[in-house]
Amino acid sequence: MNAAALSGDSVYLLSKRLDRILSSTRGEGRTVRDEFLVLADIYHAGLLTWLQETYPELTRSEVGLCGLILLGLEPACIDRIFGYDHGQTFYNKRADIRRKLHLERSVPLERYLSEAADRLRREHANSIRQFGRRR
Repeated sequence: MNAAALSGDSVYLLSKRLDRILSSTRGEGRTVRDEFLVLADIYHAGLLTWLQETYPELTRSEVGLCGLILLGLEPACIDRIFGYDHGQTFYNKRADIRRKLHLERSVPLERYLSEAADRLRREHANSIRQFGRRR
């Protein structure tokens, strides 16, 4: 899903957060990786938070890797963000994530994550509509 599919508020929050990252140098004690993960969670409708709650066996690093994969970052870029020594580490981590998510070989990790993010967006939109009807 691209940025145009997000609500106006989400795009605004995402752009403001990105502006803050680009204009600061690791403010508030957070690393660039931490900032990327916050952006990924916002952009993907809380997917990283949902993954942490739904799959507690996933490490924080693995949840973050899921977010960066969905942001469309290349393995070499992810390696650099996480400080991995060689490209194979990325693929080993992906295999660990697939195992912990209990994904069958026929289900691409990206598709599973993307569909989960889409479902969260729909749930969020429905809850907003229901809230509006209660008023």
